[in-house]
Amino acid sequence: MKKMIKKFGKLITASFIIMGTGAILFLLTPLMLYAWNMDTDVLGLIIVLIGLVIYIIGIIRSKKPGRLKLTALIILISVLSIPILSLVASLIYYLITGKPLGN
Repeated sequence: MKKMIKKFGKLITASFIIMGTGAILFLLTPLMLYAWNMDTDVLGLIIVLIGLVIYIIGIIRSKKPGRLKLTALIILISVLSIPILSLVASLIYYLITGKPLGN
């Protein structure tokens, strides 16, 4: 693990672990549906998106890209964060009202 952290950096290594967890959760959706009636596909995709955002941030911090590439990566992070923002908003709404968003 130390070699991996030394080679890629802390953020990129953490993003690999997070994306792997999300991918496993996504792939286990049929088993979770059958055994516990729990749908985990959207949650797995959100976790993979979070890992991807962390990976891009790690690339920005380690490679120091030029202005144009930096702008493109920041726009990509913003677009990938939209589902995460909607999930946070629906969670806050649920915690305040006790009802799911949209009902």
